[in-house]
Amino acid sequence: MANLNIDCITTREQYDEVRSRVDSLIKEATQKGMLEPGADNEYVREISRLAKLSAEYEDNYLNILPLRVKNPLIQTLEDYFYGRSMKRKEAAELLGINESVFSQIMNGKRKISTTLAKKLYSDLHIDANLILQNL
Repeated sequence: MANLNIDCITTREQYDEVRSRVDSLIKEATQKGMLEPGADNEYVREISRLAKLSAEYEDNYLNILPLRVKNPLIQTLEDYFYGRSMKRKEAAELLGINESVFSQIMNGKRKISTTLAKKLYSDLHIDANLILQNL
């Protein structure tokens, strides 16, 4: 495996070359079983180095919007109510809150109150650490 001799991406052509090289390295390393979890080898290090160069170029030149990650507590609530085939109105009633308040919480426009956090823990048995870390 030969490393790509580049330390900074400044053109779209370099970016495309680096992305192509990353793809081929991933394919080659996968075939050789070199991408196992926790692996530290020349493939992993070169893929990581090239990925960082690509990310820097994307940040500086490509105007790519970051992915929006959903709050894990909100995701847990969605999974809980979906698994029970409950609509938002039913979920709000179960939690003892207004449906519009519940919708605002689920859409990230309103914070979860201490009272509601206690209810999530006691009534829905949601992990306390998950609640505390994502209030």
